[in-house]
Amino acid sequence: MYNNENMDLLFFIAVGSIGLLIGSFLNVVIYRYNTGLSFAKGRSQCFVCGKALSWHELIPVFSFAVQKGRCSSCGTKISFQYPLVEAVTSLLFLAVAYRQISLYPIFSLYENGLTYSILLAIYYFIIVSVLVVISVYDMRHKIIPDALVFTFIALTTLKLLLFTYLFGLPFTLASTLNLLAPLLLSLPLALLWFVSKGMWIGFGDAKLAWGIGALLGLPLGLSALMFSFWIGAAVSILFIIIQKFTPGSYGITLKSEIPFAPFLILGTLIVWFAHIDVLGLTALLNG
Repeated sequence: MYNNENMDLLFFIAVGSIGLLIGSFLNVVIYRYNTGLSFAKGRSQCFVCGKALSWHELIPVFSFAVQKGRCSSCGTKISFQYPLVEAVTSLLFLAVAYRQISLYPIFSLYENGLTYSILLAIYYFIIVSVLVVISVYDMRHKIIPDALVFTFIALTTLKLLLFTYLFGLPFTLASTLNLLAPLLLSLPLALLWFVSKGMWIGFGDAKLAWGIGALLGLPLGLSALMFSFWIGAAVSILFIIIQKFTPGSYGITLKSEIPFAPFLILGTLIVWFAHIDVLGLTALLNG
């Protein structure tokens, strides 16, 4: 007979395993997006020798480790992207599950609170999956596909408006600023894009900021942007230092184009899961 600890362990193992499987599918989406290939049809295969992969070569993370990161047929190196996306997606799914469980005392105050919590967990699983694809795709191609960013915008804006309607939030200064957060966060990035003619930042980043504002609200959204710029600056400087002492290692210079979406998404996830309000605006607006 299982005790609560065993049940919790089984639950998180199940969630983590689902995250690994979804991560495997996200890799398919990343590689096949805009190639004309279907995400759902066609067996996965080696990009070099064309060998169709068997079921045991498709086990997330495990198959990569067993095959030592190489194709079993031609020996070509397999990109580390595969296990990394699978592992990161699994960790994000676990973080979402833990977050929903920790917030359940709040949901339990409402009728059908358990249903709301489960539906929100599924919603957040979709959100983090979309963000993983956007982040990796931008790193690979230095562009954010409109279909992905508009999906993110639609999902987050719908949640913002739905929560405002369902819970009848009073139109205080705080709630009004949160409703305007998508516009307030995206406008500065759009201005940077316009002034620099796309040299400093892409317009896709401004669109991504709209979804971040709808997801987090103004105080946390601003914190996410701040974290994004801090992390982006730190990573860029680090790469330039490495390039200086080991020329040709990364091929990154001050003139190199560095995708910003991964930093925006990383900052968003840090702030969202840790609930970090850098400027303390939440307390100020609600005080």
